Amino acid sequence: MSCESNPIDVFEKLFGSIGYNIQIIYENSKRVSYCERTHRVTDEKYILDISGNDVKIYCSCKKGALRALCDLRKRTDENTISDGEYICSPLFKVRGYIEGFYGNPWSHESRKSVMEIMAKNRMNTVYHAPKDDLYHREKWREKYPEDELAKLKELVDIASEYYMDFYWCIAPGLSMKYSDEAEFNNLIEKTKQLYEIGINCFGLLLDDIDEELAFEEDKAIFGETVNAHIDLINRYYNALKNLDSSVKLTVCPTLYHGKGNEYYISKLGKNIPSDVSVFWTGRDICSRELTSLDAIRFIENTYHKPLYWDNYPVNDCSMYNEMHISPIINRDTDLYKYSEGIISNCMEYAECSKIPLITFADYLWDSENYNPQKSWEIAINQVIGKENADNFIVFADHLYTSCLKDANSRRMYEAFDEIENTFKSGEKEKAFSLAGNYLERMNRCREYLKKDLPICRELSKWSEKFFVSCDIITTIFEYIKTSDEKLFAELLQLADKYVAMPARLSNDVNIHAEIKSLQNINIK
Repeated sequence: MSCESNPIDVFEKLFGSIGYNIQIIYENSKRVSYCERTHRVTDEKYILDISGNDVKIYCSCKKGALRALCDLRKRTDENTISDGEYICSPLFKVRGYIEGFYGNPWSHESRKSVMEIMAKNRMNTVYHAPKDDLYHREKWREKYPEDELAKLKELVDIASEYYMDFYWCIAPGLSMKYSDEAEFNNLIEKTKQLYEIGINCFGLLLDDIDEELAFEEDKAIFGETVNAHIDLINRYYNALKNLDSSVKLTVCPTLYHGKGNEYYISKLGKNIPSDVSVFWTGRDICSRELTSLDAIRFIENTYHKPLYWDNYPVNDCSMYNEMHISPIINRDTDLYKYSEGIISNCMEYAECSKIPLITFADYLWDSENYNPQKSWEIAINQVIGKENADNFIVFADHLYTSCLKDANSRRMYEAFDEIENTFKSGEKEKAFSLAGNYLERMNRCREYLKKDLPICRELSKWSEKFFVSCDIITTIFEYIKTSDEKLFAELLQLADKYVAMPARLSNDVNIHAEIKSLQNINIK
């Protein structure tokens, strides 16, 4: 950890000028290191004492000071700052994200960009585990080439500067012969290469591999897969501790979802060291909810608190036509009591991932007071910019399709309900005025999405379909005004085009039936 970095220097690197007269006071005391709500000593607690432009920060270390400075900026940006004393500490111990999806790995610049915005939002953990990075899975035995290693070292150094734990992960399970000592030596030599560039947090991932042992030699020695995995984890753990007693290890088991009382995970958990973190995705691979009761069952059966690998907002495999930028929901407010924390698995789309990741950061810092919609709007302000946020939300409103099963297109349906009710009340001109206002917002959103910006490029598959929906809605209102049958025929053609596009947008409705129902509308 880069303990020499100055929190104010790091803050100014992240945000620019600090704008306040800051005094940081370091204390070795209970009031700046003990969280009453979690009953845990933490180096991320701080006290903000604000009086006009003068701010005093009380904390136990530089990490706490940087978290306080980021909080100060957050309050300033959101206009929630006022004079007074604020005592703050995170509820979840581990708060982070993982590049752990199938698909094109992020670029080096994207990795730095995501890490920067997550540091601003007080996350403290990064896992590097891109499934399609050859040196992570397929070529796990081979050491990184010098250019790739240099890029990893830069990420490690940046994470240290932000006081974030950087976990490098390896996934040897597709081809490893567990009984072969040479294979284990390959694993250790590869690990040492990463340790030498400053990494002291490691992940051993055994997910998405065959449940049965592949080699006869392994079957003869271990009998079943769980025994081989217990042996590998314990040997790897001991080798890491011999290398450096401060090293941390996280394991992803082959069975990583369910009730938490299954044979494999129960036996594995009870036979590996208590300080090894164990990834768990919840009841399902992509869980709609994470509950404290399920976490308690996991603890009772594995003797470990789960470290949730939360498969949201990831949209790989069968979800590739969905875009997940809605806020995280359905995670119990008291889950911090029964888990180590949550690591959010990101999308291939790094810029888009930032929006839900910021809502994760808000939930993980203070789940008891988390407001999904407020957090989401703040996240859009951060990523898109305040000047375009209101327009962008018109589009983002249609991207709630995911395992979370949140209501989709709420803002649009609310606007349409108001227009319909106004028509029914006989206020035709007012109804068309309301429709015009909504169409104007759609068109402003459309213009933003056409810009040559990284996030707009990532969203092109979905924005192209949104543009067709804009044309449909515009034509619908024109048809309602004129009853022009040419417009009706145009509507049916647009509906064909919309349905043929694979991107998921809004709810799955029978758009042709909805359009044909317009012929029954009488606004005379």
